Amino acid sequence: MTAPDPETMRLRMERGRRILDEEAQAIRSISGRLDEAFAGAAGAILSNPGKLAVTGMGKSGHIARKISATFSSTGTPAFFLHPGEALHGDLGMLESRDILLAFSKSGETEEIRALLPLLERMDIPMIGILGNPESLLGKKAAWVLSAAVDKEAGPLGIAPTSSTTAMLALGDALAMTVLSERNFGISDFASLHPGGSLGRRYFLKINDLMHSGDRLPVVSPHAPLREVIVEITAKKLGMTTVISSTGHLLGVLTDGDLRRTLESARSTEGAILNLHVETLMTRRPATLSPDTLASEALNLMEERQITSIVVTDETGLVLGVVHLHDLLRAGVL
Repeated sequence: MTAPDPETMRLRMERGRRILDEEAQAIRSISGRLDEAFAGAAGAILSNPGKLAVTGMGKSGHIARKISATFSSTGTPAFFLHPGEALHGDLGMLESRDILLAFSKSGETEEIRALLPLLERMDIPMIGILGNPESLLGKKAAWVLSAAVDKEAGPLGIAPTSSTTAMLALGDALAMTVLSERNFGISDFASLHPGGSLGRRYFLKINDLMHSGDRLPVVSPHAPLREVIVEITAKKLGMTTVISSTGHLLGVLTDGDLRRTLESARSTEGAILNLHVETLMTRRPATLSPDTLASEALNLMEERQITSIVVTDETGLVLGVVHLHDLLRAGVL
């Protein structure tokens, strides 16, 4: 494929910047028009005992799906209600204690118009994010948030661009305003996203990742270094715990400790291998409790510049070992 000439590249970038500027201006204009209806809509969602149904047709429907997902993931039970499907049975998803958030540029979409008398009969309060606040939907909604724009971005001025950007921004502003008044923190958000990186960082604990039982490297304080080397090699964690007869932690020895010891006494290597591990181990190593978040373990490893941490209970009883590779495999970054 032939590369475009520099002038064509310049024109394309200029067009892109112009579209972004026009859409940014649309957001600034609706920000200046924000009024008490916005505060009322946020209050209605906060006090609503039921769920939030979010609806819209066409491009507005795509925005509605996204905002529904945003509300659901930030502590407000919400679902997308397709207006066309609602007329063919999905209206049963609504209960009288629910509230409806509708997105529409015209406010006169056929499916939305057909839905309005049914919603009134069910006494469902409505919030409208509309490009035409004077529309039928605007007159029926209890709270109307204007997403009206002077023009659509782009050379033709007809494809939904600035209007859908304005709707999306208003929907996000509404969701985040509601979130700010809920007792909903990062851990709550993470618990709703256990499969995502944020969930893994703020929800996953090291007892879910640690090596324990037969996978845990363990030696007694009187074990000679030759036995220690075998244990470290077999368990493949680059270290071993040194424990008392009761299973409590006395120290750790890493493969780095072994290398440094052997390199400093090459001429007496045979004698070194018979030394007891207690003479070389690191006493009082870093430890964590099993309910520590994996993200905290990662932070401690980075701070101490170590690759593994022993997991103990409050008495110092060894429960396991978590390695840096375990955290990386779990996606804790």
